[in-house]
Amino acid sequence: MHCLHHDVVMILQLRSFLVVIEESSLHRAATRLNLSQSALSRQMQTLEYELGGKLLERSSTGVRPTVGGHALAAKVRSLLGIYDSAMLEVRRLVRGQSEEIRIGYLASAFEEYLEPALGTLRKIHPQAKVKLLDLFPGEQLVALRNGDIDVGLTLETGALLGRDFYTRKLVAGKSVVFLPRRHPLASRKELRLAELKNETFLMGPDDHIPGIRRQLIRICRRCGKFKPRLINVAAAEDSSSVLALVVKEDAVALGPAFLSRWKAPDVTVIPITDTGATWNLNLVWQRGQINEALHTLLNAPSLQAQSAL
Repeated sequence: MHCLHHDVVMILQLRSFLVVIEESSLHRAATRLNLSQSALSRQMQTLEYELGGKLLERSSTGVRPTVGGHALAAKVRSLLGIYDSAMLEVRRLVRGQSEEIRIGYLASAFEEYLEPALGTLRKIHPQAKVKLLDLFPGEQLVALRNGDIDVGLTLETGALLGRDFYTRKLVAGKSVVFLPRRHPLASRKELRLAELKNETFLMGPDDHIPGIRRQLIRICRRCGKFKPRLINVAAAEDSSSVLALVVKEDAVALGPAFLSRWKAPDVTVIPITDTGATWNLNLVWQRGQINEALHTLLNAPSLQAQSAL
């Protein structure tokens, strides 16, 4: 605590020193700083004592910096500029006033949900800075807990706890299944889950989609009355890689309807008709005070709760 007090006093002395340099007069500097001239003189004497030498040359016409004083002034202006900038940013964050919004999102849900909301944000807060991070649900969860993102657009997979974050369910999206184009069911316009009971289902790593195994088993048991045969595959970098695995493994992949935008030459996507085969798309954000720009984003029409798709 003593060291902190000493640092605060030093910063005040350095600020006063710069004013003295600018005014070339202890009297004028004291008036500007709303201090007595004797109090300002003591500050300068203490600063000189701390640094071990003269910083100011005094005369009947005023004061001017020594060689050491010139060097200190050059360093201090830069140092205090960095300090003030850092304190301003922290103060804005504490008060919920920062104009930067860091958003984690699922690329497949960007166009329908996030892009219109960003358009609304730009109209109302054109000065707001937005940082977009394409992250898997598990990566978003880690980023939220670490304070690396302010808001996430992600799947609910049982790992996003309401007590940790504010959570809004945007939609309970129906399922689609991805099949190899040569699959006997690939020509169908829609399918029931029960028709896929003999298939092998691809499943991504649990750290990328926490609870994915539990989610797939729950949907298949509830809607298709079977326990799916699952293959755990390594993380894929993009949608093309995921769909390539469907063909390579001669398997199927089940997911939310907004994934139907994924396209590949040898893969067909077919809607699942079972009403209970749904995936919740959630908006998740940090608890605590939020800035006006984030408030605008959260209240954009495309990020409000919608009927099931």
